[in-house]
Amino acid sequence: MNLRETLMNRNLPVHEQLMFCLLLTAVGGFFDAYTFVNCGGIFANAQTGNLIFVGIDLIEGNFSEVLHYSIPILSFVIGVLVSKFIETKYKELSIFKHIYMLLLTQIVALVIISIKHKYFGVDIRPIVISFICAIQFDGFRKVNNLVFASVFCTGNLRSMSEHLYKYFILKKKESKMPFLIYLSVITVFLSGVILGAAMSKYFLHKAIIVPIFIICINLIFVTIINNKFGKKII
Repeated sequence: MNLRETLMNRNLPVHEQLMFCLLLTAVGGFFDAYTFVNCGGIFANAQTGNLIFVGIDLIEGNFSEVLHYSIPILSFVIGVLVSKFIETKYKELSIFKHIYMLLLTQIVALVIISIKHKYFGVDIRPIVISFICAIQFDGFRKVNNLVFASVFCTGNLRSMSEHLYKYFILKKKESKMPFLIYLSVITVFLSGVILGAAMSKYFLHKAIIVPIFIICINLIFVTIINNKFGKKII
C-alpha cells in the first residue's frame, strides 16, 4: 500500500482514515501546549498530569491550586459523558453525520472562547478545551484498524515500540505499516505541541484560531471522502 492509499483508504470509514486522525492529533498536541502556556500550567488532554498536580498540591496545602487542576479533570469527565449521550441518543445517525456533529461542536465551542474567554472573572478556556478533548478522545479511537489516541501519546508510544520490536527483531513484515502509522501519529502530536507553544508564546490567546482552522480542514476532508468514496463506508 502506497502513501496515498494509506492517507485515504477507500476501504476504511472516514473516522479511521490516517489523514483525518493526523489532523485530530495535531489539534490534540496544540491544545496541551496552548492551555499549559496560557492557563497556568494546566494540561488540556493529559489528565494524568493534572491529577499529579492535584496530589502534590494536596500534600503542600495549596488548595486553590487543587481546584485549579481539578476543574479540567471534571470537565474531561463531563465531556466523555456527553459524548456517550450523543452516541446513544443519536445512534440512528450515519457515521458521517455523527462526525460532523462532533467536529462542529468543537468548532462552536472554540469560537465562543476565542471571542470571550473570561466570564465573571473565571477563565473558561481549560474547562471548554478539556471538554472538547474528551469528546475527541472518546469519539475517535481507531486509525487504519489500529487502536490509537489523538489527545495523548503514552498508548501510541507503547504500540509503536511493540511493532518496532516485531518488525526489526522478529522480522514480521506485517508490523511495518502499524509502526510507521504510530510513528506518524507521535510525530504529528509533537509537531502540534511545538506549533501550539510557539503560537501561544507570540500570539497568546489569539493562538486558539489555529485549531479552529485545522478542524475546519478536517470537515472539508470528511466531505471529500464522503463524495469520493460514497456513503456506504462512512
